[in-house]
Amino acid sequence: MTVLTRYQVRMAWPDQDEDLIARLKIICWREAYPGILPQPILDDLNLGRSIVEWTHALQTGIAWIAEQSGGLVGFGHARDNEVTTLYVRKMDQGRGVGRELLQHCFDEIACLGHDEAHLWVLEKNIKAQRFYERMGGVATARRPVGFSRYPWIAEVRYDFRLPS
Repeated sequence: MTVLTRYQVRMAWPDQDEDLIARLKIICWREAYPGILPQPILDDLNLGRSIVEWTHALQTGIAWIAEQSGGLVGFGHARDNEVTTLYVRKMDQGRGVGRELLQHCFDEIACLGHDEAHLWVLEKNIKAQRFYERMGGVATARRPVGFSRYPWIAEVRYDFRLPS
């Protein structure tokens, strides 16, 4: 596991970190998805809805957040054997933050007794797909995301074998 010197990684806490994660998710979507998702989706991102989503997510799974100088720069969330979310601010990508967060999620999944993990990534997010492939992921499936107005938007499943 890589030791980050400029960043600190800690577990996210229910009833404490929902707002931080919700805000960062919106920032990350707006940084990562222009040209990948239709602009109306990005324009319609709503902090209130995101906070509700993350209140539920932190009650049903485990999240890890990466901070630098007290500011949130990335987060990852796992539930059962799925990494449901992994985002890092654009300016902090390529510094090992995503790798560290993903490894924390894998460790949590392994602690639950699973020897495999999976995640879904947007089909047109080639940069993320390359990252997951470098991390040992294998593309195994494809499905529509479920945006009723945009049925052509799809995502790809990546499977990972976890060390015993």
